[in-house]
Amino acid sequence: MRQAAILVVVTMLAATALPLAWAEAVRGTTSGGALEVVVTPGDGEFGMEFVNPATGATQVHVDYTVAVNSDEGYTFGPILLTHTSPGKVTIPAQLEEGNRIEITVSGILFRPINEETLTLEVESVGSGVAVPDWVKTNAGWWAGGQIDDSTFLTGIEYLISEGIIDVDAPPGGESEGSVPDWVKTNAGWWAEGLVSDGEFLSALEYLIGQGAITVGTTVEPLVLGGVDLRYASVPKGSDNAPITIIEFGDYQCPKCKSWFVNTHPSIQSELIDTGIARLFFVDLPFLGTDSTGAAAASYCAEEQSMYWEYHSTLYEQQGGIQSGWASDDNLAAYASDLELDAESFESCMARDHSERISFNLMQSQNAGLSQTPSFVIVGPEGIQTITGNQPYAIFETAILSLQGQE
Repeated sequence: MRQAAILVVVTMLAATALPLAWAEAVRGTTSGGALEVVVTPGDGEFGMEFVNPATGATQVHVDYTVAVNSDEGYTFGPILLTHTSPGKVTIPAQLEEGNRIEITVSGILFRPINEETLTLEVESVGSGVAVPDWVKTNAGWWAGGQIDDSTFLTGIEYLISEGIIDVDAPPGGESEGSVPDWVKTNAGWWAEGLVSDGEFLSALEYLIGQGAITVGTTVEPLVLGGVDLRYASVPKGSDNAPITIIEFGDYQCPKCKSWFVNTHPSIQSELIDTGIARLFFVDLPFLGTDSTGAAAASYCAEEQSMYWEYHSTLYEQQGGIQSGWASDDNLAAYASDLELDAESFESCMARDHSERISFNLMQSQNAGLSQTPSFVIVGPEGIQTITGNQPYAIFETAILSLQGQE
């Protein structure tokens, strides 16, 4: 029954009114098939482009009318019959959830045609947040059998956490079970651009609402030693480790690199590999734009499950402070060397990561730390702070103390 229901939803969306996903252009075909109309939302306005469906090119010289309607009545237009010679026009109207864009075409190339109509429904998806390309790439990989269900659901969890999909998932719940195989076909169409964001996300919302897919939301923030780790790195080491080491660092900091080269290997072999400790990295980027760019790049590597590999690469490639070693081109080259998906990485880097960077910087301020590297170590017997590029013996002594083994 669930399969039949969701197929009906997708078919109805395509056949009647197309949902308009914020921050992306969508298109629909007029009732007689003469033109496709592409609508692009904007701030206080929206663009319309008339396209010849046979050639895919902009159709010049179109006679049209347009109106924006809501349950309370018209919020814009209907305008009088208008001629657009370039085939593109900007409409000075703000689109809101629940609006209907009503378009009528009655002439092409100065020749009258039988009136054709198209209605596009405005359906708010994510309150203006666009779907990241990496999520769509994952959908394509999943459809092709290159990743498993749980990896695909990671992207869906992200869409829920960002409010791009509006569902009531249980707080702290976990994604479980498998996704119906037939959904992969729709996911493949979505990845190829044959299904709009609005259509596919509406389908996912339906599936989750009906219980066909069980998806949890992000767990409550993990706060250890007074440090909120919600935007820290993925942990390196066992979640059951009794000791947690929180490193605050800057990828341009020479002392951070020295610690990474000289002390980190012993931390890895003696504490992380043995299950005694796990390690988080929190960005404290204060040495310039190369610092924040490198931090952002590490997040983009994290999206492809390669955070720590990219973390290591950044320290291996570290150059002089603000020398350009962490330019966008170089960061992309490091990603390529690790065989990360270039398109997904580029799309991720184009996003604004300032919120995560600022949040992590605030954690260092809250902890009273002002230099890199610095460490907050949390164990059964309390908390200790270590500042500077200290040797392994200092960490060993602190950890023994936090385990009650002084």
